[in-house]
Amino acid sequence: MLPLVVATALVQTQKPSLPTLKVEGKVISVQIEGKSYSFDSETDPTTEKLQPHIAFRRDQRWAVWDDRGLTVRDGKIAVTTKLGEIAVSPRAFPRDEIIKTLDLFKANKRKKDSDSLSGSLRLGTKCYFLPRWTDTDGKTWLEALIEVDLAQTNPRPKLLGRFKGFTSALKPIDDRLFLVKDRLSVVSSDGGTWGLGSFLDSNGTFEFSPLGTNLVSYFRGGYFLESTSYNTYIVGQIDLGSGLRKNLFETRSKLVDLKDGSSVAVVRQKGSTVVKNLKTGGQITAEGNAFVAPIDKYVLVWSKDQRMNAYLYEPVRWTIVATATN
Repeated sequence: MLPLVVATALVQTQKPSLPTLKVEGKVISVQIEGKSYSFDSETDPTTEKLQPHIAFRRDQRWAVWDDRGLTVRDGKIAVTTKLGEIAVSPRAFPRDEIIKTLDLFKANKRKKDSDSLSGSLRLGTKCYFLPRWTDTDGKTWLEALIEVDLAQTNPRPKLLGRFKGFTSALKPIDDRLFLVKDRLSVVSSDGGTWGLGSFLDSNGTFEFSPLGTNLVSYFRGGYFLESTSYNTYIVGQIDLGSGLRKNLFETRSKLVDLKDGSSVAVVRQKGSTVVKNLKTGGQITAEGNAFVAPIDKYVLVWSKDQRMNAYLYEPVRWTIVATATN
């Protein structure tokens, strides 16, 4: 019995292994508690891979968005559409705006078909899509909420309406549709005001609650980036459920990088890169050409001058836990 007690005590007192960091050629490798991560040292890790499609399935029924638009399939029967009819629908626009849109079509400043997806979500058998229309300047001029119910035989896209304003979605397939208090919601801007747009399924209406001004972008986790009238930028955090917000810091740099689900902000200034922990307010300053990648509970920072230098930080106190060079 004694050896078993000793073995148990040893297991209980074992400490988790420290992360390891290695640089070989252009590859940076990190090992954290049995998980491996690797990075190309010449590629900015903040550049996200584009999603080729989004798909929802129920038995033999599918709702898929890709570069062809929205495809709804029931067995062998499939319909693909870019939802061009919504661009001139009386359910989406008043008559005077439809006339204006038709003129812009003729002038080749707008196209009838949607070209991107701002967000999507599934609730039970119902799939929701937020297709986006952009003009020749790349600006969003229409987003519409679409429902596809996979419980129906030969389901078809159904227009539910429009949120007030537009999201800050930019990617061909983005992720700006989510739930707040069990409501389909987006963060959108209407003129200079931004806020929370919600769809009430019970009565089919849309609501908008203002939260701030001059939104540049919103990120999952409640972080937002605003511009000011005096040429600065504010990073803050907001609770979409209550509307309570707090400003975290202000900067004159136009190069502020945030990422969905991350509490790390990267501010690029002349000759330096500031990496901030938005939860604690602590920060480090690295070289101006530094790359930054949050990994698990850590933050990897590397830069290359004559040699490659990589550092793995614990971001609560910004202590270095591993270093590597080549």
